[in-house]
Amino acid sequence: MSSETTSFAQIMSNFTQRAEDAAVGALEHILSSSAAARAALADTLREGGTTVDSIAEVRTQAAGEDTNAPYFVCLDDNGAERILIEARFWTDLAPDQPNAYLKRLKVPSRSRPVAVLFVAPATRLEALWGELNLHADREFQLFVVTTPSDLHAATVSGGDRRLMLTSWAKLLGLMEWKANRAADRTAEEKIRQLRELGDRMDAEV
Repeated sequence: MSSETTSFAQIMSNFTQRAEDAAVGALEHILSSSAAARAALADTLREGGTTVDSIAEVRTQAAGEDTNAPYFVCLDDNGAERILIEARFWTDLAPDQPNAYLKRLKVPSRSRPVAVLFVAPATRLEALWGELNLHADREFQLFVVTTPSDLHAATVSGGDRRLMLTSWAKLLGLMEWKANRAADRTAEEKIRQLRELGDRMDAEV
């Protein structure tokens, strides 16, 4: 067994309390170790209106006082936080989501846009998008952007920020395709395992 496979197995075994924790750990590991996966994430962000030149580092953050799930941040080559991502299945939003994330991201210039991206089961997208907009409207003005199926995006007032929501199936499908094209077999297998977990959680609805 390769060290990379062992590392992935260790991550999965360390998050036994919740499937969401396991999924976040696996997704962070895939993004950290695979340029093809990061390229797929960048493509998803561009599709939602946020152009990120590069994703140099991905870090998992512990859940905050009001936040009920871990999330992770994507940094650019200068070490600036550009993307905050929270991947979830069926747990409810915390009272401060997504507003705490939007406040954390520094108001950018148009040459350095930032985004908050939620990832959820496809069957939950419509309801969750409504909740995210309802919460955000308490402190921000949103301008909804028309987006393709399985990807919702809105521009947030006060700078070039985006609030986005996409499905596990869409994001992981693109990652798997990119990994296959890049002949990154290790990443492709890990993504396939994570897709199986996502499919099982999606079916629980």
